Amino acid sequence: MRPASRSGGSASVDTMKVAGILFIVSAVISFVIAFVGKEAGRPVSGSASTLGSSFVVLIFGAGLYQGVGAVRGLVLVCAALGALATATAVALLNSIRELQLLALAVLLTCIGYLVLLLRKEASRARVALALGLIGVGAIGSLGAPLWLSSIERRVFGRELRPLLADEREYTNAASGLSLKAPAGWNLMRGDAGIFKSVPAKVRLADPDAGTVAFINDETKPPRLLSLDHYLDGVIEAQKEGGLEPRQKDRSDVTVGKAPARRMSLSWTHDGRPYSGFVSAWLDGPRIFTLFGAAVGSWSASTQERFGALEASLRFSAPVETALSAAQSQLTAECPVFTPDAVRMIARKIPPASSADTYFRTGWSWAIRGQSEIDTGAAAELRDLMANVFSRMSGVERSRFATYSERLRSGQATTATDDVAAMRILGKAAAALPAADLARLQVIVDTSVTVGGLL
Repeated sequence: MRPASRSGGSASVDTMKVAGILFIVSAVISFVIAFVGKEAGRPVSGSASTLGSSFVVLIFGAGLYQGVGAVRGLVLVCAALGALATATAVALLNSIRELQLLALAVLLTCIGYLVLLLRKEASRARVALALGLIGVGAIGSLGAPLWLSSIERRVFGRELRPLLADEREYTNAASGLSLKAPAGWNLMRGDAGIFKSVPAKVRLADPDAGTVAFINDETKPPRLLSLDHYLDGVIEAQKEGGLEPRQKDRSDVTVGKAPARRMSLSWTHDGRPYSGFVSAWLDGPRIFTLFGAAVGSWSASTQERFGALEASLRFSAPVETALSAAQSQLTAECPVFTPDAVRMIARKIPPASSADTYFRTGWSWAIRGQSEIDTGAAAELRDLMANVFSRMSGVERSRFATYSERLRSGQATTATDDVAAMRILGKAAAALPAADLARLQVIVDTSVTVGGLL
Protein backbone atom coordinates (compact mmCIF):
# COMPACT_ATOMS: atom_id res chain seq x y z
CA MET A 1 0.00 0.00 0.00
CA ARG A 2 1.26 3.46 -0.95
CA PRO A 3 1.90 5.58 2.16
CA ALA A 4 -0.18 8.71 2.43
CA SER A 5 1.83 11.80 1.54
CA ARG A 6 1.75 14.98 3.52
CA SER A 7 1.17 18.45 2.17
CA GLY A 8 1.40 21.25 4.63
CA GLY A 9 0.72 18.86 7.48
CA SER A 10 -2.52 17.57 5.98
CA ALA A 11 -3.21 14.09 4.59
CA SER A 12 -3.52 14.09 0.81
CA VAL A 13 -6.73 13.07 -0.95
CA ASP A 14 -7.14 11.17 -4.22
CA THR A 15 -8.88 13.89 -6.24
CA MET A 16 -9.92 11.57 -9.08
CA LYS A 17 -11.91 9.39 -6.69
CA VAL A 18 -13.58 12.47 -5.25
CA ALA A 19 -14.43 13.74 -8.74
CA GLY A 20 -15.65 10.29 -9.75
CA ILE A 21 -18.01 10.16 -6.78
CA LEU A 22 -19.34 13.64 -7.66
CA PHE A 23 -19.98 12.59 -11.26
CA ILE A 24 -21.73 9.37 -10.20
CA VAL A 25 -23.92 11.16 -7.65
CA SER A 26 -24.77 13.81 -10.26
CA ALA A 27 -25.74 11.11 -12.76
CA VAL A 28 -27.96 9.33 -10.23
CA ILE A 29 -29.71 12.58 -9.33
CA SER A 30 -30.26 13.34 -13.03
CA PHE A 31 -31.73 9.87 -13.55
CA VAL A 32 -34.19 10.45 -10.71
CA ILE A 33 -35.14 13.91 -11.99
CA ALA A 34 -35.69 12.50 -15.49
CA PHE A 35 -38.05 9.80 -14.25
CA VAL A 36 -39.91 12.19 -11.95
CA GLY A 37 -40.22 14.69 -14.81
CA LYS A 38 -41.63 11.99 -17.08
CA GLU A 39 -44.30 11.14 -14.52
CA ALA A 40 -45.12 14.85 -14.13
CA GLY A 41 -45.78 15.27 -17.85
CA ARG A 42 -42.39 16.42 -19.12
CA PRO A 43 -41.98 16.00 -22.91
CA VAL A 44 -40.59 12.56 -23.82
CA SER A 45 -37.77 14.10 -25.87
CA GLY A 46 -36.59 16.13 -22.86
CA SER A 47 -36.52 13.07 -20.59
CA ALA A 48 -34.64 11.02 -23.19
CA SER A 49 -32.02 13.74 -23.56
CA THR A 50 -31.54 13.92 -19.79
CA LEU A 51 -31.18 10.15 -19.51
CA GLY A 52 -28.61 10.10 -22.31
CA SER A 53 -26.44 12.83 -20.80
CA SER A 54 -26.75 11.20 -17.36
CA PHE A 55 -25.42 7.94 -18.77
CA VAL A 56 -22.38 9.74 -20.22
CA VAL A 57 -21.72 11.44 -16.87
CA LEU A 58 -21.97 8.06 -15.16
CA ILE A 59 -19.33 6.58 -17.50
CA PHE A 60 -17.03 9.55 -16.87
CA GLY A 61 -17.56 9.17 -13.14
CA ALA A 62 -16.63 5.48 -13.26
CA GLY A 63 -13.51 6.32 -15.28
CA LEU A 64 -12.41 8.99 -12.81
CA TYR A 65 -13.03 6.74 -9.80
CA GLN A 66 -10.89 4.01 -11.39
CA GLY A 67 -8.09 6.51 -12.03
CA VAL A 68 -8.22 6.61 -15.85
CA GLY A 69 -5.90 9.48 -16.78
CA ALA A 70 -7.47 10.10 -20.20
CA VAL A 71 -10.83 10.80 -18.56
CA ARG A 72 -9.17 13.22 -16.13
CA GLY A 73 -7.49 15.02 -19.02
CA LEU A 74 -10.75 15.28 -20.96
CA VAL A 75 -12.60 16.64 -17.92
CA LEU A 76 -9.85 19.23 -17.37
CA VAL A 77 -10.06 20.36 -20.99
CA CYS A 78 -13.84 20.61 -20.83
CA ALA A 79 -13.67 22.48 -17.51
CA ALA A 80 -11.11 24.93 -18.88
CA LEU A 81 -13.09 25.61 -22.05
CA GLY A 82 -16.29 25.89 -20.01
CA ALA A 83 -14.69 28.36 -17.63
CA LEU A 84 -13.45 30.48 -20.52
CA ALA A 85 -16.82 30.46 -22.28
CA THR A 86 -18.86 31.19 -19.16
CA ALA A 87 -16.46 33.91 -18.02
CA THR A 88 -17.02 35.59 -21.38
CA ALA A 89 -20.78 35.12 -21.02
CA VAL A 90 -20.79 36.66 -17.54
CA ALA A 91 -19.01 39.72 -18.95
CA LEU A 92 -21.30 40.08 -21.97
CA LEU A 93 -24.74 39.26 -20.57
CA ASN A 94 -25.24 42.46 -18.59
CA SER A 95 -28.73 43.01 -20.02
CA ILE A 96 -30.00 39.53 -19.14
CA ARG A 97 -29.37 39.02 -15.47
CA GLU A 98 -30.91 35.55 -15.31
CA LEU A 99 -28.51 34.16 -17.93
CA GLN A 100 -25.64 36.00 -16.30
CA LEU A 101 -26.38 34.30 -12.98
CA LEU A 102 -26.65 30.92 -14.68
CA ALA A 103 -23.33 31.47 -16.46
CA LEU A 104 -21.71 32.46 -13.17
CA ALA A 105 -22.97 29.26 -11.54
CA VAL A 106 -21.50 27.18 -14.36
CA LEU A 107 -18.23 29.15 -14.12
CA LEU A 108 -17.90 28.34 -10.42
CA THR A 109 -18.50 24.65 -11.16
CA CYS A 110 -15.82 24.63 -13.88
CA ILE A 111 -13.31 26.40 -11.64
CA GLY A 112 -14.12 23.95 -8.87
CA TYR A 113 -13.27 20.96 -11.07
CA LEU A 114 -10.08 22.67 -12.26
CA VAL A 115 -8.98 23.27 -8.68
CA LEU A 116 -9.85 19.67 -7.81
CA LEU A 117 -8.29 17.83 -10.76
CA LEU A 118 -5.18 19.87 -11.59
CA ARG A 119 -3.44 17.59 -9.11
CA LYS A 120 -4.06 13.88 -8.76
CA GLU A 121 -3.59 14.25 -5.04
CA ALA A 122 -4.31 17.39 -3.06
CA SER A 123 -4.62 18.57 0.49
CA ARG A 124 -7.92 18.38 2.28
CA ALA A 125 -8.10 22.18 2.31
CA ARG A 126 -7.73 22.31 -1.48
CA VAL A 127 -10.34 19.59 -1.93
CA ALA A 128 -12.68 21.40 0.46
CA LEU A 129 -12.28 24.62 -1.55
CA ALA A 130 -12.99 22.78 -4.80
CA LEU A 131 -16.05 21.07 -3.34
CA GLY A 132 -17.29 24.42 -2.05
CA LEU A 133 -16.99 25.98 -5.51
CA ILE A 134 -18.68 23.00 -7.15
CA GLY A 135 -21.42 22.97 -4.51
CA VAL A 136 -22.19 26.67 -4.89
CA GLY A 137 -22.24 26.27 -8.66
CA ALA A 138 -24.53 23.26 -8.43
CA ILE A 139 -26.94 25.07 -6.13
CA GLY A 140 -26.97 27.99 -8.53
CA SER A 141 -27.61 25.69 -11.46
CA LEU A 142 -30.58 24.12 -9.66
CA GLY A 143 -32.34 27.46 -10.10
CA ALA A 144 -31.79 27.27 -13.86
CA PRO A 145 -35.35 26.09 -14.64
CA LEU A 146 -36.75 29.10 -12.79
CA TRP A 147 -34.33 31.47 -14.46
CA LEU A 148 -34.92 30.00 -17.90
CA SER A 149 -38.68 30.17 -17.34
CA SER A 150 -38.26 33.83 -16.42
CA ILE A 151 -36.31 34.39 -19.63
CA GLU A 152 -39.05 32.68 -21.64
CA ARG A 153 -41.65 34.94 -20.01
CA ARG A 154 -39.62 38.05 -20.81
CA VAL A 155 -39.18 36.99 -24.44
CA PHE A 156 -42.90 36.18 -24.72
CA GLY A 157 -43.72 39.52 -23.11
CA ARG A 158 -41.65 41.35 -25.73
CA GLU A 159 -43.59 39.51 -28.43
CA LEU A 160 -46.90 40.51 -26.84
CA ARG A 161 -46.31 44.25 -26.38
CA PRO A 162 -46.63 45.21 -30.09
CA LEU A 163 -49.94 43.33 -30.18
CA LEU A 164 -51.63 45.35 -27.42
CA ALA A 165 -54.56 47.64 -28.20
CA ASP A 166 -55.18 51.05 -26.69
CA GLU A 167 -58.53 49.99 -25.20
CA ARG A 168 -58.74 48.49 -21.72
CA GLU A 169 -62.50 47.89 -21.61
CA TYR A 170 -64.76 45.49 -23.46
CA THR A 171 -68.54 45.21 -23.64
CA ASN A 172 -70.75 42.88 -25.65
CA ALA A 173 -74.44 43.55 -25.08
CA ALA A 174 -75.49 40.45 -27.01
CA SER A 175 -73.57 38.04 -24.79
CA GLY A 176 -73.81 40.11 -21.63
CA LEU A 177 -70.03 40.09 -21.13
CA SER A 178 -68.12 43.17 -20.05
CA LEU A 179 -64.76 43.75 -18.42
CA LYS A 180 -62.29 46.44 -17.45
CA ALA A 181 -58.78 45.04 -17.70
CA PRO A 182 -57.07 44.99 -14.28
CA ALA A 183 -53.53 46.25 -13.70
CA GLY A 184 -51.06 44.53 -16.02
CA TRP A 185 -53.68 43.26 -18.47
CA ASN A 186 -54.51 44.87 -21.81
CA LEU A 187 -56.84 44.04 -24.66
CA MET A 188 -55.06 42.78 -27.76
CA ARG A 189 -55.55 44.09 -31.27
CA GLY A 190 -57.98 42.28 -33.51
CA ASP A 191 -55.19 41.22 -35.87
CA ALA A 192 -53.04 39.71 -33.08
CA GLY A 193 -51.81 36.39 -34.40
CA ILE A 194 -50.93 34.70 -31.12
CA PHE A 195 -52.57 31.27 -30.76
CA LYS A 196 -54.55 31.67 -33.98
CA SER A 197 -56.16 28.28 -33.55
CA VAL A 198 -57.93 29.39 -30.36
CA PRO A 199 -61.31 31.01 -31.22
CA ALA A 200 -61.95 34.22 -29.29
CA LYS A 201 -64.24 37.24 -29.28
CA VAL A 202 -61.83 39.10 -26.99
CA ARG A 203 -58.11 38.55 -26.41
CA LEU A 204 -56.08 39.90 -23.51
CA ALA A 205 -52.42 39.80 -22.48
CA ASP A 206 -50.28 40.60 -19.46
CA PRO A 207 -46.78 41.02 -20.96
CA ASP A 208 -45.01 41.36 -17.60
CA ALA A 209 -46.33 38.00 -16.44
CA GLY A 210 -46.10 36.31 -19.85
CA THR A 211 -49.81 35.41 -19.82
CA VAL A 212 -52.67 35.58 -22.32
CA ALA A 213 -56.41 35.02 -22.04
CA PHE A 214 -59.07 34.41 -24.68
CA ILE A 215 -62.83 34.61 -24.15
CA ASN A 216 -65.28 33.19 -26.67
CA ASP A 217 -68.92 32.22 -27.02
CA GLU A 218 -70.62 30.09 -29.63
CA THR A 219 -73.84 28.20 -30.25
CA LYS A 220 -74.00 25.12 -28.08
CA PRO A 221 -72.89 22.15 -30.22
CA PRO A 222 -75.69 19.68 -31.07
CA ARG A 223 -75.79 16.56 -28.92
CA LEU A 224 -73.59 18.15 -26.28
CA LEU A 225 -73.85 15.87 -23.26
CA SER A 226 -72.11 17.98 -20.62
CA LEU A 227 -69.40 20.57 -20.02
CA ASP A 228 -66.93 17.72 -19.54
CA HIS A 229 -67.97 16.46 -22.98
CA TYR A 230 -67.17 19.90 -24.38
CA LEU A 231 -63.78 19.99 -22.63
CA ASP A 232 -63.00 16.58 -24.15
CA GLY A 233 -63.48 18.28 -27.51
CA VAL A 234 -61.01 21.00 -26.52
CA ILE A 235 -58.37 18.32 -25.89
CA GLU A 236 -59.03 16.75 -29.28
CA ALA A 237 -58.88 20.13 -31.02
CA GLN A 238 -55.47 20.81 -29.46
CA LYS A 239 -54.21 17.43 -30.62
CA GLU A 240 -55.41 18.13 -34.13
CA GLY A 241 -53.56 21.45 -33.95
CA GLY A 242 -50.28 19.62 -33.38
CA LEU A 243 -50.04 20.18 -29.63
CA GLU A 244 -49.46 17.56 -26.96
CA PRO A 245 -51.84 18.66 -24.20
CA ARG A 246 -51.64 16.93 -20.86
CA GLN A 247 -54.67 17.28 -18.66
CA LYS A 248 -53.93 17.86 -14.98
CA ASP A 249 -57.31 18.06 -13.32
CA ARG A 250 -60.88 19.33 -13.62
CA SER A 251 -62.86 21.31 -11.08
CA ASP A 252 -66.16 23.13 -10.63
CA VAL A 253 -66.03 26.93 -10.60
CA THR A 254 -68.48 29.80 -11.09
CA VAL A 255 -68.31 32.46 -13.78
CA GLY A 256 -70.84 35.24 -13.52
CA LYS A 257 -74.04 33.56 -12.37
CA ALA A 258 -73.40 30.34 -14.25
CA PRO A 259 -71.71 27.18 -12.94
CA ALA A 260 -68.60 26.38 -14.98
CA ARG A 261 -66.20 23.49 -15.42
CA ARG A 262 -62.44 24.16 -15.48
CA MET A 263 -59.73 21.96 -16.98
CA SER A 264 -56.06 22.56 -16.18
CA LEU A 265 -53.58 21.80 -18.96
CA SER A 266 -49.92 21.91 -19.92
CA TRP A 267 -48.63 21.83 -23.48
CA THR A 268 -45.84 22.93 -25.82
CA HIS A 269 -46.25 25.40 -28.69
CA ASP A 270 -43.42 26.42 -31.04
CA GLY A 271 -40.95 24.81 -28.65
CA ARG A 272 -42.13 26.88 -25.67
CA PRO A 273 -43.74 25.22 -22.61
CA TYR A 274 -47.10 26.55 -21.40
CA SER A 275 -49.45 25.84 -18.53
CA GLY A 276 -53.02 27.04 -18.37
CA PHE A 277 -56.70 26.20 -18.22
CA VAL A 278 -59.98 26.26 -20.09
CA SER A 279 -63.19 27.16 -18.26
CA ALA A 280 -66.52 26.43 -19.95
CA TRP A 281 -70.06 27.36 -18.99
CA LEU A 282 -73.50 27.31 -20.59
CA ASP A 283 -75.99 30.14 -20.94
CA GLY A 284 -79.11 28.84 -22.63
CA PRO A 285 -78.22 27.99 -26.23
CA ARG A 286 -74.70 29.49 -25.95
CA ILE A 287 -71.50 28.04 -24.54
CA PHE A 288 -68.75 30.31 -23.26
CA THR A 289 -65.06 29.59 -22.76
CA LEU A 290 -62.23 31.34 -20.96
CA PHE A 291 -58.82 30.11 -22.12
CA GLY A 292 -55.80 31.14 -20.04
CA ALA A 293 -52.13 30.43 -20.79
CA ALA A 294 -48.84 31.23 -19.08
CA VAL A 295 -45.29 30.52 -20.15
CA GLY A 296 -43.62 27.88 -17.99
CA SER A 297 -45.10 26.32 -14.90
CA TRP A 298 -48.17 27.59 -13.06
CA SER A 299 -47.31 29.63 -9.98
CA ALA A 300 -49.05 31.50 -7.18
CA SER A 301 -48.20 34.75 -8.97
CA THR A 302 -49.76 33.48 -12.20
CA GLN A 303 -52.88 32.45 -10.31
CA GLU A 304 -53.13 35.93 -8.80
CA ARG A 305 -52.92 37.51 -12.27
CA PHE A 306 -55.75 35.37 -13.61
CA GLY A 307 -57.70 35.80 -10.40
CA ALA A 308 -57.62 39.56 -10.92
CA LEU A 309 -58.77 39.12 -14.52
CA GLU A 310 -61.65 36.83 -13.57
CA ALA A 311 -62.68 39.25 -10.83
CA SER A 312 -62.92 42.00 -13.47
CA LEU A 313 -65.37 40.00 -15.61
CA ARG A 314 -68.96 41.17 -15.45
CA PHE A 315 -71.04 38.46 -16.98
CA SER A 316 -74.74 39.20 -16.77
CA ALA A 317 -75.64 35.79 -18.19
CA PRO A 318 -78.77 37.18 -19.90
CA VAL A 319 -80.36 33.84 -20.69
CA GLU A 320 -79.58 32.34 -17.30
CA THR A 321 -80.79 35.48 -15.56
CA ALA A 322 -84.04 35.48 -17.54
CA LEU A 323 -84.61 31.80 -16.80
CA SER A 324 -83.93 32.34 -13.11
CA ALA A 325 -86.44 35.18 -13.01
CA ALA A 326 -89.05 33.14 -14.89
CA GLN A 327 -88.47 30.15 -12.65
CA SER A 328 -88.80 32.21 -9.50
CA GLN A 329 -92.01 33.92 -10.57
CA LEU A 330 -93.79 31.06 -12.32
CA THR A 331 -92.99 28.42 -9.69
CA ALA A 332 -94.08 30.86 -6.96
CA GLU A 333 -97.29 31.95 -8.73
CA CYS A 334 -98.16 28.47 -10.00
CA PRO A 335 -96.32 25.62 -8.22
CA VAL A 336 -97.74 23.11 -10.70
CA PHE A 337 -94.69 23.95 -12.84
CA THR A 338 -91.16 22.98 -11.77
CA PRO A 339 -87.88 24.69 -12.74
CA ASP A 340 -87.25 21.81 -15.17
CA ALA A 341 -90.56 22.55 -16.88
CA VAL A 342 -89.61 26.22 -17.20
CA ARG A 343 -86.35 25.27 -18.93
CA MET A 344 -88.22 22.97 -21.27
CA ILE A 345 -90.59 25.81 -22.20
CA ALA A 346 -87.64 28.19 -22.73
CA ARG A 347 -86.46 26.06 -25.63
CA LYS A 348 -89.38 27.29 -27.73
CA ILE A 349 -89.99 30.85 -26.52
CA PRO A 350 -87.63 33.79 -25.88
CA PRO A 351 -86.05 33.19 -22.44
CA ALA A 352 -86.79 36.77 -21.38
CA SER A 353 -90.55 36.26 -21.84
CA SER A 354 -92.87 37.18 -18.99
CA ALA A 355 -94.09 34.58 -16.48
CA ASP A 356 -97.62 34.64 -17.92
CA THR A 357 -96.22 33.80 -21.38
CA TYR A 358 -94.36 30.86 -19.86
CA PHE A 359 -97.59 29.77 -18.17
CA ARG A 360 -99.74 30.01 -21.32
CA THR A 361 -97.15 28.03 -23.35
CA GLY A 362 -96.62 25.45 -20.63
CA TRP A 363 -100.30 24.86 -19.89
CA SER A 364 -101.16 24.55 -23.58
CA TRP A 365 -98.39 21.92 -23.91
CA ALA A 366 -99.69 20.12 -20.82
CA ILE A 367 -103.20 20.00 -22.31
CA ARG A 368 -101.85 18.60 -25.60
CA GLY A 369 -99.64 16.09 -23.83
CA GLN A 370 -102.41 14.67 -21.61
CA SER A 371 -103.80 12.56 -24.43
CA GLU A 372 -100.36 11.09 -25.22
CA ILE A 373 -99.16 9.99 -21.78
CA ASP A 374 -99.92 6.46 -20.54
CA THR A 375 -103.47 5.74 -19.40
CA GLY A 376 -102.51 5.21 -15.76
CA ALA A 377 -100.79 8.60 -15.50
CA ALA A 378 -103.66 10.25 -17.39
CA ALA A 379 -106.21 8.83 -14.95
CA GLU A 380 -104.09 9.92 -11.99
CA LEU A 381 -103.81 13.41 -13.49
CA ARG A 382 -107.63 13.63 -13.83
CA ASP A 383 -108.05 12.68 -10.16
CA LEU A 384 -105.42 15.21 -9.03
CA MET A 385 -106.94 17.99 -11.16
CA ALA A 386 -110.39 17.18 -9.74
CA ASN A 387 -108.86 17.75 -6.31
CA VAL A 388 -107.41 21.05 -7.56
CA PHE A 389 -110.77 22.16 -9.01
CA SER A 390 -112.47 21.41 -5.70
CA ARG A 391 -110.27 24.08 -4.12
CA MET A 392 -111.48 26.76 -6.57
CA SER A 393 -114.57 28.87 -6.16
CA GLY A 394 -117.36 28.41 -8.68
CA VAL A 395 -116.41 31.60 -10.52
CA GLU A 396 -112.71 30.61 -10.59
CA ARG A 397 -113.50 27.10 -11.79
CA SER A 398 -115.65 28.44 -14.63
CA ARG A 399 -113.10 31.02 -15.66
CA PHE A 400 -110.23 28.51 -15.62
CA ALA A 401 -112.25 25.92 -17.57
CA THR A 402 -113.08 28.49 -20.23
CA TYR A 403 -109.41 29.50 -20.44
CA SER A 404 -108.24 25.88 -20.80
CA GLU A 405 -110.82 25.22 -23.53
CA ARG A 406 -109.63 28.24 -25.51
CA LEU A 407 -106.04 26.90 -25.33
CA ARG A 408 -107.22 23.43 -26.35
CA SER A 409 -108.96 24.82 -29.44
CA GLY A 410 -106.00 27.07 -30.36
CA GLN A 411 -107.78 30.37 -29.67
CA ALA A 412 -105.89 33.49 -28.61
CA THR A 413 -105.76 34.69 -25.02
CA THR A 414 -104.85 38.03 -23.53
CA ALA A 415 -102.11 38.70 -21.00
CA THR A 416 -104.84 39.48 -18.46
CA ASP A 417 -106.43 36.06 -19.10
CA ASP A 418 -103.03 34.36 -18.74
CA VAL A 419 -102.21 36.07 -15.43
CA ALA A 420 -105.64 35.34 -13.99
CA ALA A 421 -105.55 31.65 -14.99
CA MET A 422 -101.99 31.28 -13.66
CA ARG A 423 -102.99 32.66 -10.27
CA ILE A 424 -106.23 30.65 -10.05
CA LEU A 425 -104.46 27.37 -10.78
CA GLY A 426 -101.48 28.28 -8.58
CA LYS A 427 -103.61 29.16 -5.52
CA ALA A 428 -105.62 25.95 -5.77
CA ALA A 429 -102.60 23.73 -6.38
CA ALA A 430 -100.75 25.27 -3.41
CA ALA A 431 -103.60 24.12 -1.17
CA LEU A 432 -103.01 20.46 -2.07
CA PRO A 433 -101.25 18.12 0.36
CA ALA A 434 -97.48 18.12 -0.30
CA ALA A 435 -97.47 14.55 -1.62
CA ASP A 436 -100.33 15.27 -4.06
CA LEU A 437 -98.65 18.45 -5.29
CA ALA A 438 -95.34 16.63 -5.84
CA ARG A 439 -97.10 13.93 -7.86
CA LEU A 440 -99.03 16.53 -9.87
CA GLN A 441 -95.75 18.27 -10.73
CA VAL A 442 -94.24 15.01 -12.01
CA ILE A 443 -97.18 14.26 -14.30
CA VAL A 444 -97.47 17.87 -15.54
CA ASP A 445 -93.72 17.82 -16.30
CA THR A 446 -94.25 14.72 -18.40
CA SER A 447 -97.26 16.26 -20.17
CA VAL A 448 -95.32 19.47 -20.89
CA THR A 449 -92.39 17.48 -22.30
CA VAL A 450 -94.65 15.40 -24.54
CA GLY A 451 -96.87 18.32 -25.54
CA GLY A 452 -93.85 20.42 -26.46
CA LEU A 453 -92.78 17.79 -28.96
CA LEU A 454 -96.16 17.62 -30.75
